[in-house]
Amino acid sequence: MDLRDRWNRLLPRAQPLGDDLLARYAEQQRHYHDQRHLAEMLDTIDELADLAEDPDTVRLAAWFHDAIYDPKADPGENEEVSAQLAELELAAYGVEADRVEEIGRLIRLTARHDCEPGDANGAVLCDADLRILSLPADRYDEYSTGIRAEYAHIGDRDFARGRMKFLQGLSETPLYATSRARERWEEAARDNLTRELTTWAPRAARPVAGLIPMIYLGAALGVVIAASVLLGRGLGAAPRWPAAADEVRGFPVWAPIAGTAVSAGLACAWFRRRHPKLLTIPAIGFATLGVVAVGLCWWRWPAAQPGAAMSERWPYLMLASVALVLAGALLALARRLRMAPPYAVAPPRATGLGVVVVCASLLAWIVVSAGEPFVQARLETANTVSTTATAPPGVMPVQLDGELAWNRQVPATGAIAGTVGGVAELRPDGVVMSDATTGQIRWRYSRADVDGAAAAGSSGLLVSSDGRTLAAHLPYGGTRAPSGIDLPTYAVLDADSGKVLTEVHTSGTAVAVNSDQFLVAEGEYLVAHGVSNPTHWRAKMQCTVSQGVLLNDQAVVVDACGGNGAVVRGLDVTNGKQLWEANLGLRFDLSAELDPATWVGELVAIPDTREVAGLVWTSDAGGTLHQWSLDVTEGRVLWTAPVPGTPRPRLGPASCDAQLTATHSSLVLVTCRNSNEPGSAQTYDVSAVSPADGTSQWHHLLQVPPKLQRPEFPRQGFGLLPDGRVVTLMPQENGICSPVMIGTSGIQPRPIIANSSAAPTAERDALTCNKPTATVAGGRPIFSDGTRLFALN
Repeated sequence: MDLRDRWNRLLPRAQPLGDDLLARYAEQQRHYHDQRHLAEMLDTIDELADLAEDPDTVRLAAWFHDAIYDPKADPGENEEVSAQLAELELAAYGVEADRVEEIGRLIRLTARHDCEPGDANGAVLCDADLRILSLPADRYDEYSTGIRAEYAHIGDRDFARGRMKFLQGLSETPLYATSRARERWEEAARDNLTRELTTWAPRAARPVAGLIPMIYLGAALGVVIAASVLLGRGLGAAPRWPAAADEVRGFPVWAPIAGTAVSAGLACAWFRRRHPKLLTIPAIGFATLGVVAVGLCWWRWPAAQPGAAMSERWPYLMLASVALVLAGALLALARRLRMAPPYAVAPPRATGLGVVVVCASLLAWIVVSAGEPFVQARLETANTVSTTATAPPGVMPVQLDGELAWNRQVPATGAIAGTVGGVAELRPDGVVMSDATTGQIRWRYSRADVDGAAAAGSSGLLVSSDGRTLAAHLPYGGTRAPSGIDLPTYAVLDADSGKVLTEVHTSGTAVAVNSDQFLVAEGEYLVAHGVSNPTHWRAKMQCTVSQGVLLNDQAVVVDACGGNGAVVRGLDVTNGKQLWEANLGLRFDLSAELDPATWVGELVAIPDTREVAGLVWTSDAGGTLHQWSLDVTEGRVLWTAPVPGTPRPRLGPASCDAQLTATHSSLVLVTCRNSNEPGSAQTYDVSAVSPADGTSQWHHLLQVPPKLQRPEFPRQGFGLLPDGRVVTLMPQENGICSPVMIGTSGIQPRPIIANSSAAPTAERDALTCNKPTATVAGGRPIFSDGTRLFALN
């Protein structure tokens, strides 16, 4: 049946109107929107007629939907004027007003083909208008050629972009509204669209351009998953340290599961080509939620408070919020690129899915991994209080007359150490440097997440040979360390200014430091961390390194094993390569029963020489501590000297850790002898020998009362003055705690002389000898009795 007969059967009394419409569809500017297109639409409506509420009304709308067609018109203009023509003409031929109104509505619907669910007439008309998309390839090619001819007034490049945008918009949503059309024609239509998109895509971009939106989609999904993991870490952390057990909830597994589920849903929406809003709405939602969350985190960000450290909660929540903003931006960009003509050709589904999975996995891993350094940096910044000194330390003549220069109350103090910047105090949360001349605090370094630094004793402070560099051990103590975050366990500081030179996280033990390097023993490895230079190396030793010292060009260390094995090694400071070794086991009968860390004593560098000296304890003659000296140029032992009668190290309060110190002209040793009876005074050997050959310079026996007898007293309780004398605190017969000088003139108690400008006599007399510690800074003896710090002339 030809078109004229179809019209006459539809409106028998309107033949002139049918002739006018047929003439319109035969206009010269029409190359696709012609009578053939009209006939194909009417055939399709006949196939779907049982799905429409009023098939004839749909047919009339088809006759008028392209009655007026101008390729140069604005979008939707042709449909609007065609609808107005239909309403005018059909009303003139007596068609019912309700039907005319429905026909106008249906014609306007063909501008966007966005009929609502339940609109049966609209669904049939839209499916008929788009039936051309599913016709055989040769007919589809005629259709695409006709469209190009109708838009001949547009240049090739602009037409290609516009055509690809139109086709991509079609492919983003279901093409057909009725279930019958979707079942029969959807797949063929998509094949035609993909084929035409390929012809319009830039040739150079065709093989890979379609993967670009997939890459951004995968990145967005990966960031969503990473944000959920970071959110879980933040919610599982306690709000502050130290934290009660009920404040640490543990990692919530639901967070990453929810993030993965959301990502999977977005991927399904993408590959099933659902409505664009299914991707646009989450993109806007992620970005909005992330911005709000960033604001909340910024507002609730905890301020630093004494005794309360910020935990990893807020940095993780901040990072998760920023990740949400990034995810929204990436998802929006992926959606935008997918609509852009150069990237409109979709790759095979399996290839696209593989790219999305790989990119999502990679971005999730990168964001989560990058989050840990971010959190670590925020924790270090928030929990660290570091001040520096701008003025040099005070300089005054030291008279060594026993006058009290200054004293002040201090909180619980650990070890003290003399440096060029003054006296360093190891406190529970860090280090305080006081001026040796005035006692005023010059600078401080403390961490709110450290609470047990002072418990490390003398091993908590490590000072370089020149006194210019200080390494402080900052263990976490009772504070719970965050998972995956390597907070510093050592801070290397400039002793004069307090400037932080480097911070190191290690489970090992510091053995030496200077302004260039920081040496740490980690099991059988010796690790060098750069301080003022980027040098970093790791050298494997035969045994555990227990002692070390840094010279200008060498690192000299002692690594010892159980079973009569101790070797002194010289290592190149630039790369850790061994230069020489000296086996102490060949010279001494070392004990196989003890931990090497106990029978290998201190190692010191003799100033302005190429020599180092050390200590080794052996069990011969009831216990003998040996001194030895070694030339680091050749790695040759120069001399050894025994100190008989020394108790086995770390064996109860009667034993001790010997202290070995050096000046330009003396090696000074402080150690203890075997105690005759428990609870009685113990004899200490305090002696000096020549660094050149080990010959004795002076030797004295000091009686140490029981209250001072503890293994660490020789190391903590004695200080070496620049002239080679040793100073310590001892209770006298009158019960007053007084300094004692030991040197070539013997053992000389020096009662403290009150200085009214520094402290009244009552405060002087209140000084106690309860666990005293001593050091020398600026040539001045400085002591601590656990409650106060005081200095003498």
